[in-house]
Amino acid sequence: MLDFAELNGTALRYAVDGRGPETLVLIHELAGSLNSWDGLVALLPAHIRTVRYDLRGAGLSEKVNGSLDLDTLAADIAALLAALAIDGPVTVAGAAIGAAIATRFAARYPARCKALVLIAPALGIPPERKAGAGELADRIDCEGLRAVAEAVLPKAFPEDLWANADEKRRAIARWLGADPQGYAAAYRMLINADLTGDLAGIAAPALVLAGRYDPFGTPDIVDARTGAMQRRDFRVLDGGHFLAVQSPAVLAAALVPFLAA
Repeated sequence: MLDFAELNGTALRYAVDGRGPETLVLIHELAGSLNSWDGLVALLPAHIRTVRYDLRGAGLSEKVNGSLDLDTLAADIAALLAALAIDGPVTVAGAAIGAAIATRFAARYPARCKALVLIAPALGIPPERKAGAGELADRIDCEGLRAVAEAVLPKAFPEDLWANADEKRRAIARWLGADPQGYAAAYRMLINADLTGDLAGIAAPALVLAGRYDPFGTPDIVDARTGAMQRRDFRVLDGGHFLAVQSPAVLAAALVPFLAA
């Protein structure tokens, strides 16, 4: 089911697949949309109900500019679950910046979070890179994503990981079509994010997945940033930064046993 809802002061596009008792909420990456999960959803068991949506400022959800706030984005998830009458605890999975939002949701709504999945998590920007990241956000805001595509895309999507030319064409076109103001607003949020306390305080079991070929969040970086989590299962997968987009089968092979457990 694909639909729209107005909630928590914004309008979101969302999709619900499956009718099982277990709910998995999927939060996409920067420049992504709910379609970033198409390949993964097709591989999940039928008893898992997935809820995926376009973040504020992304896809076909309401557009934003300026800045965003992690607490507001976590509240969007709670409001969407309420609108769908999903009352019990859910598993929340986030990719890249979606992992930061998933982390804040787990920290602010512990009774609603049964388990947490952080996929190539982007949980902040090191101090030495903040100035450059701010300049990048400003450039994207003014010039659009195509202005930085040549520098970003080869790193974001390692060439050797594409399944075929059609998948590459589709994913890159979707990336280029992302709203630049929404991207810049979310990136500024990440620059200012501090999730240290959130990570250490989460009691729910967590699966943390790093991409072996991810230049943005290398396995060593992801391991170090999430090491304080109480119940962490850390794994390195043969993939890049956007595992759900380029390597959905690899991601599903790690995710499905965790959900079953």
